Amino acid sequence: MNIKLLEKYQSKINSAYVNPGITLLLENFTKEVLFDFEVTVKIHSDPLQVPDNLYKLIKIFNSFSIFTIKNIEETNLLEEQKVELKSFQMENIIEINYETLKKEESMALYETIKNASSLVGSMLTDILLNSSKIANVFRASRIILEKGYKPGTSIDEMIYITMTAITGGFAGGFNRAILFVEDSGDFKVHRVIGPENEMEAHKTYEKFETLETNIDSYLSQYEFGMSYFSNLEKRIKGIIIKKELLIDNDLFKYAVESHSTIKLPVSRLEEKIVNLLDLRGEIAISPIEIEDEKLAFYLCDNRYNGKPITDDQIEILDYYAKESGVMWQNKIYQSLLKKDAQIDSLTEIGNRRSYENYISSIKYLKNQKIALVVLDLDNFKKVNDTYGHEEGDSLLKKFAQLCVDNLRKKDNIFRYGGDEFVIILGGVKKEEVYSILERINSKLKQETNVTFSAGVAYGESHEIDSLFNIADENLYIAKGQGKNNIIIT
Repeated sequence: MNIKLLEKYQSKINSAYVNPGITLLLENFTKEVLFDFEVTVKIHSDPLQVPDNLYKLIKIFNSFSIFTIKNIEETNLLEEQKVELKSFQMENIIEINYETLKKEESMALYETIKNASSLVGSMLTDILLNSSKIANVFRASRIILEKGYKPGTSIDEMIYITMTAITGGFAGGFNRAILFVEDSGDFKVHRVIGPENEMEAHKTYEKFETLETNIDSYLSQYEFGMSYFSNLEKRIKGIIIKKELLIDNDLFKYAVESHSTIKLPVSRLEEKIVNLLDLRGEIAISPIEIEDEKLAFYLCDNRYNGKPITDDQIEILDYYAKESGVMWQNKIYQSLLKKDAQIDSLTEIGNRRSYENYISSIKYLKNQKIALVVLDLDNFKKVNDTYGHEEGDSLLKKFAQLCVDNLRKKDNIFRYGGDEFVIILGGVKKEEVYSILERINSKLKQETNVTFSAGVAYGESHEIDSLFNIADENLYIAKGQGKNNIIIT
């Protein structure tokens, strides 16, 4: 129980502002220290002659249970004011004299640490270093949030930004980060950052002659639509791990159910997984809930420097995983509802970049049956050559509006380039696709005397990349058969 000061000091104590950094330092210190401090205070009898730092210290002593004010003595001499802290477990008494109390807060803290025992000093220094590390992570986090929420940033770029933070020396410092996304009930390798082998890892580490401090220089390496983030991704992208191999693992199950990041030895994983991903030592797993009942997770390790995964790395990975989960969910629905405001200026429908962002988003949603249509207008070049580009532009606008008027709100149309368009019909039966396209084609001919040819691929939404290739091939076949054709696979 602390001895109470006279009422005349109370308002000064109440109004004393303690830097939140010092509060954090002491909160962490009280978690580590295993002994208590007895405090003696010598304070001037005139409250106006008391240094502000002394009021701050009294406020601190009243806030943390490891400090007990045992004695308070008033004095009429300024220079006699001081604070003494002693503990039975410490050899020396920590004294904070009047000269120290008068100094700036940071200098007073420095003097206190310098005069403390080596044990207390090392503990406080360690906590300060960890606090600085956290501040650096938040600095990187600010940049990530700013870039992540920009309208032009795709989900793919957000993934790159987050994984760069997880593996960069300025934050997480993992050797490798592998992102798995739930796909048709199993988990598929979606994106990867990290060296492919020992040789590449060695070459990578040789580049870092100076400290990694500038996250912007790493984030600027992202290129829109880049196929692979790393050579390792090129080798393992698309690898599928059966969901039951992981869900049956007690530790993985705990991580998912508790939404927490864990580390575990690779010996706790199925041998097939270890061999597929070339795992050694231990790994960290951090689950992300992208959508209701749909999961993704990061698998990270220190495969090439062989260092144990630290608690700091776990904490940082957990932070970025949770942060990115919120960003991704927000971006998915923002992209689907607004199509990122990327509109083709002529036809006022989505442009090619809008299409790329849309298909990037749809991969993260629950799987559904879709029809992907690639089409172009028959003899469009002839229209331009005969009647001029103004007439050609008018035809493109009429066609786009005709599609918008005859498609459902949940369907999407994009101008892919020139007179080529992509239509995505969601949750539609295969037998309905032809009749929808035929109706639009018939109305187009009635209004403009022009037709289109289309290639259609029907399948699962998570296969949207391959569906485009199939639809594009079918369009080529349709054009080769005399145009005004619709080919569906």
